[in-house]
Amino acid sequence: MTVLAATLLQRLRRRRRERGSAIVEFVFLGVLVTLPVFYLVVALARLQAGAYAVSAASREAGRTFVTAESSGAAPARARSAAAIAFADQGFPGQGQVAITCSAAPCLTRDAQVGTQATLEVPLPFVPGFVSDVVPTAITVTARHVESVDRFGEQP
Repeated sequence: MTVLAATLLQRLRRRRRERGSAIVEFVFLGVLVTLPVFYLVVALARLQAGAYAVSAASREAGRTFVTAESSGAAPARARSAAAIAFADQGFPGQGQVAITCSAAPCLTRDAQVGTQATLEVPLPFVPGFVSDVVPTAITVTARHVESVDRFGEQP
């Protein structure tokens, strides 16, 4: 056997041993890269839903507050509207709304009513026992200021 034939035979044997390992490496690296990207997309989507929830909750709470017929019914209407906004984005029974007024009573003509919605968005797939080391939730807030109608009927 010549040297050239021996070299070709060795290369052929090496190729047979390595056959199929590229597929395994590709799948392994693909999973290794895809899992963090998948988690990042899921976490960011959940945070975006929380941001939409607090934005809509503060805006709708302010709007329903200033359109109430009486000062006594206004806070309950505002909290109900905020609860609907939170539930619409997948956070039922979560989130708080704080209401501030620039005048007393709140529904005085041309007064400013401020609403602040706060929500703790839990990070997906993070177990609670690691809360001492890693934050398991991110707090999102939004503020909105609404004016009481200047020419409306005084409650």
